Amino acid sequence: MRLADMHIHTTFSPDGKSSMEEQCIKAIEIGIPIICFTDHVDFNSSEINVGRIINKASTNFDVSEYFYEVNRLRRIYNSIQILIGIEFSEPHLFPTEFEDYSSMPFDYILGSIHHCYGSVFPGAKNIEESKAIDEYYNLMLKSIQTCEFQAMAHIDFPRRYFDNWNVSDTIMDEILNAMIKKDIILEVNTSSIMNASDEPLPRYSIIDRYVQLGGRMVVLGSDAHISVKLGNAFSSVVRKLPNTCVIGYFKNRVLKNPETIFHL
Repeated sequence: MRLADMHIHTTFSPDGKSSMEEQCIKAIEIGIPIICFTDHVDFNSSEINVGRIINKASTNFDVSEYFYEVNRLRRIYNSIQILIGIEFSEPHLFPTEFEDYSSMPFDYILGSIHHCYGSVFPGAKNIEESKAIDEYYNLMLKSIQTCEFQAMAHIDFPRRYFDNWNVSDTIMDEILNAMIKKDIILEVNTSSIMNASDEPLPRYSIIDRYVQLGGRMVVLGSDAHISVKLGNAFSSVVRKLPNTCVIGYFKNRVLKNPETIFHL
């Protein structure tokens, strides 16, 4: 089965540990023929996390260098398909910046929520769970309703940072229905999987509910910030997805090459 990893970070992200070239080499080594770089674009200028304030906006990469390096690597590693994308945080809060990036020739724009109340990183050391849930999904819903992107990343992302992350069915159904209505695809993010008992982001029960509500297409993303995590647990996760799911990838922001869409 040919699989695409549609969520990969590199040293163009402030928290990336591996270069683009290292990620390409790893993809060839483990047999993943399609990869998409989705380095962070974040305009939050005052992230509050464990008592520290960080200007994330100052860490955004140089776009011309980003495209240059992808094009260079495409010439060298032409046995794999290298796609270019971004992960844009809270796009509805930065409409002008999001419009600017949307005008650039990215293959794929991945929306995400990384902050609550404009600045607070959603973790147990920063904010109480119930407050974080309300604000996190309120922000996500606004981004889905007002912005055009291809997929929503790790929709229960704060689960990694709370002992519990118990979201009501009502809230989750509202998110999933809004995504389906706008043809925004669910990402199955495997960064949370460390052993056989772990679940992806979102949980399998949420993926099942997405399918029950009429969603069908998903994308896989390792969210790898270091090359050893590229394609993390893809084989085991694919076996546990609903058999009506279709795993795809985006090129030029549309689904391309139907013969490489993977029916489970």
